[in-house]
Amino acid sequence: MSDAVMTAWIAAGSAVAGALAGGAVTGWFTLAAARKQAQSTVDAAARQADAAWAAGQRQADAAWDAGRRQAEAAWEAGRLQADAQLDVARQTLTAQHLAAQREVRRSAYAAFLTAADTCHQRRLAWQQAIGTPEAAGCRDRHRAALSAVTEALTLVRLEGPEPVSSAAETLERSLDTNASAGQYPAAHADFLDTARTALAAP
Repeated sequence: MSDAVMTAWIAAGSAVAGALAGGAVTGWFTLAAARKQAQSTVDAAARQADAAWAAGQRQADAAWDAGRRQAEAAWEAGRLQADAQLDVARQTLTAQHLAAQREVRRSAYAAFLTAADTCHQRRLAWQQAIGTPEAAGCRDRHRAALSAVTEALTLVRLEGPEPVSSAAETLERSLDTNASAGQYPAAHADFLDTARTALAAP
């Protein structure tokens, strides 16, 4: 083999070796760059995942807090509504009770006044009949009417209030046999005023 050919082979070998060596270096740098890019992609994906998880956590916390506030508001609204309904029911029952009590008292007062008026008329009739044959019968009718007043007074005492009971007792005493003629009108007027005040009270 001539020197020229040998030189060509040597040159070709060197070129191949250089090419191979250069390719290896280039491949190494390419591999390193790929690894770096892959790591950057992984890191970016991890950061994105962390950010998404944090955002989801914040959203979940906000939703839970909003739901809690909504539930508390609904509970408070329900409590206020229930309290209002209970208050209305209590006021209604109180008003019904007062109305029923007022009606019972009115009936008791009216019955007592009717009995008192009847007794007063029979007392006048008896006083006018004194000294006549009808006196005994008029006296008995007055006593019976006075007993009816006492019975009616018992119901007034039960229903009250105390000022009405006291005025009714004074009116009953004005109908007694020994009471003066001027006692009844004043006692009757006082009972009426006291009874009206009691019936008009809230």
